[in-house]
Amino acid sequence: MATAQKKKMNQNIILVVISIAIIAIIYFIISIVRLFQKPVDTVMIKKGELINYEEVVGYVIRDEEIVDNSSYEGTIKSGIPDATRVAKESTIVTYVSKSEQQILDKIAKLDEKIDKAIESKSKVLPSDVKGLEAEIESSIYTNIKENKNLNAVKEYKKYLSEKIEKKAKIVGELSPAGSEIKNLMSQRTEYEKELNNAEKNLIAPVAGLVSYRVDNFENVLTYTSISKLTSKDLENMKISIDQMIPMNMNTIKLVNNFECYLAIPMKSLEAQRANLNDTIYLRFKNTGDSLIPATIDYISKEEDGVLLILKVKSNIEELTKYRKVGLDVVWWSDTGLKISKDALFETEMKTEIEKYSMIESGEEMISGDTYMESGTIKLPTLTVTKSYSNYDVYVKILRETEDFAIVDNYTDSELYDMGMNEEMINNRMTIKMYDECMIHNVT
Repeated sequence: MATAQKKKMNQNIILVVISIAIIAIIYFIISIVRLFQKPVDTVMIKKGELINYEEVVGYVIRDEEIVDNSSYEGTIKSGIPDATRVAKESTIVTYVSKSEQQILDKIAKLDEKIDKAIESKSKVLPSDVKGLEAEIESSIYTNIKENKNLNAVKEYKKYLSEKIEKKAKIVGELSPAGSEIKNLMSQRTEYEKELNNAEKNLIAPVAGLVSYRVDNFENVLTYTSISKLTSKDLENMKISIDQMIPMNMNTIKLVNNFECYLAIPMKSLEAQRANLNDTIYLRFKNTGDSLIPATIDYISKEEDGVLLILKVKSNIEELTKYRKVGLDVVWWSDTGLKISKDALFETEMKTEIEKYSMIESGEEMISGDTYMESGTIKLPTLTVTKSYSNYDVYVKILRETEDFAIVDNYTDSELYDMGMNEEMINNRMTIKMYDECMIHNVT
């Protein structure tokens, strides 16, 4: 009897071992088959950004005033650099007339004579004179030689003239035969007085940015013309896009440095849905990825599109160089869990939502008994792959473009309000960053 039981037990053990071996072999075969199968295309969920923008052309409208300099003649002695702000009643440009230029030439010749007179003196020069000579020589080689900045060279030239004059006065006082130098210095002083009395300064009538870029649209594209402009008017203007207005020192204007406007013809759905006082963002070539805020100040609905007038309060200095610019209008920008739309599909499910019947009570309607209303909903879905298992996750789309979407998990309350039952809500799966999702919409 014991032998029979022992034999039966051994048979059972053998059956268990065989079963385990069969299961292992089956699992091994399935693994091998899956290894050689064509892998499923997947895409990873990553944190990313979606931007809805469009490339447009903008026409710059400025508050600008041409400064009348018709009574100023001669050459420019000094001037405020282009796109630099000046205060009201400050000097924009100092002019030197032809007669003044002759005086400058005489002063230059006198400086040569003074230098020669100083060099002819045999007296050993004192240390302060030698110090001045060292400063002059150093300034020539470090500040003037190969310097291409004209305004800087003029300033250094003025500095050198002052040093040479100081040196001449010292030598003239110390030298027994310094009368010649004194005489030359006296002549130079008289010429300087004559020069200072004859210079004419162009004064700024208002505060603003100095601009030497006049393109003859200053009286065409004005604040008062905004309500009359059309896209066709703008397109008919012979202006090259992104071309700098050439500088001409003979024409000067002052530009409001606090704001300007951009007139932008558009045809997109977003532009047609835009409202007054909406804030949108602009991206210029010189601003890189930085976004410049702008306010919609005027909208003109047209037959085949819309003309938006945007008020801009940044990047004004750069815009003074142009009349027509290429830029991006950014309607919105969002960051979050970014996924290819090829991984998204819709799942349709039945729902039941609790409703209340309405009962008339006097002149009012009050809620009565509850009842369940059946229906269906379609939820965006992702298939997440984990090792050799897959599971579907319902996601809400926060933003989307043609190719990508920013998604997130539904909250319990959101799913409940849509009619999903409590068991499904509690047992649902969620997504997180770096999950691999199966591609469904392969073209």
